[in-house]
Amino acid sequence: MREDLIVTALALFRGKRSAMAAYHLLQGKRTIQTVQDGTFFNQLYLFGTLPQLTKEAYQHILETLETNQIITFENEVCVPTKKAKAQKDAYLRGHSYLYQLNGWMFGKVERRFWERFSLLIQSLNHVYEKAPFAPTTHNVWNQQWVRGILKQYEHDVTPLNNQLYWECDTILREQSTLNAELFVRQLSRPKRVGLTKAQLAQIYKLDALEVQLRTQAVIHTFCSYAYNQHDTYPVLSQCFAHNEVSRLTASANKTKQLLDQNMKLERIAAIRKLKPATVEDHVVEIAMSDNQFSIEPFVHHSMQKQIETVLHQQADMKLRDIRNKMGEHVSYFQIRLVLAKRERNQYVRA
Repeated sequence: MREDLIVTALALFRGKRSAMAAYHLLQGKRTIQTVQDGTFFNQLYLFGTLPQLTKEAYQHILETLETNQIITFENEVCVPTKKAKAQKDAYLRGHSYLYQLNGWMFGKVERRFWERFSLLIQSLNHVYEKAPFAPTTHNVWNQQWVRGILKQYEHDVTPLNNQLYWECDTILREQSTLNAELFVRQLSRPKRVGLTKAQLAQIYKLDALEVQLRTQAVIHTFCSYAYNQHDTYPVLSQCFAHNEVSRLTASANKTKQLLDQNMKLERIAAIRKLKPATVEDHVVEIAMSDNQFSIEPFVHHSMQKQIETVLHQQADMKLRDIRNKMGEHVSYFQIRLVLAKRERNQYVRA
């Protein structure tokens, strides 16, 4: 399972990035380069799927893959062979739930969401049974949060219970039977303690990592509904820490705050004591992540059309080749912004 994820990431880069680019993506390194790589090559869903992967273990796997002729190395760039592409295609066909993952956006909040959600489910079930119970989480803040929700319905929790049931049922009906079962069987109720992932792996004869990723896929789907449709899913939305969600790296977010004040890039670089190229990286990241962000102030419409025309000629053309075709009057920054907008429209998921 772990090797499959690594081969998939390497194959999706199509020999255009180093092996370390795949490592940073899988390990979950929150940098501008990682989000750009993940977005441009349509594999940001793999972000953070192997957070415990060490460089030593990764290097050992790369050596094995090279020995088995699944990858080769050319000038420090990892080049996948036909074997890698076949393995990647077979793996994604059998694990389509991976496309539901959104660790870049929800990785920081999924634990809090799960603790609040699972404790709320447990509490409501025990309220009906009028039975004491040991909470599923020892986090005092999340316990207090659940108490606050229940206090709003202290006279009758039926409306809360019915609404939460509808929200969960609606989302779980869209999941595969296996993923829904793995998710639900981890929840506790009277006379039934939720199972651990290790127990589920043994029962279903699955790799522990697969159970983890299938569970995360469902949690991220719940998070997506809670974040994007809070009027339709009000209870789940309350479980969700909206203020902690950001598609941007921390540094890019600071740059965006200054951009929102109509500051010029040169001024932002001076205030933040950053190189102009770093601020440009931030703008590209913002363009990739924010559907409302306009690149017009940096690339006028006619130039965007010219760059897009060149891109249509060869989808995976390198920046240098694009600029050679366009001429020196077009900057790499402008080309990257058009690429960012193009990839955002195709791939960036809420």
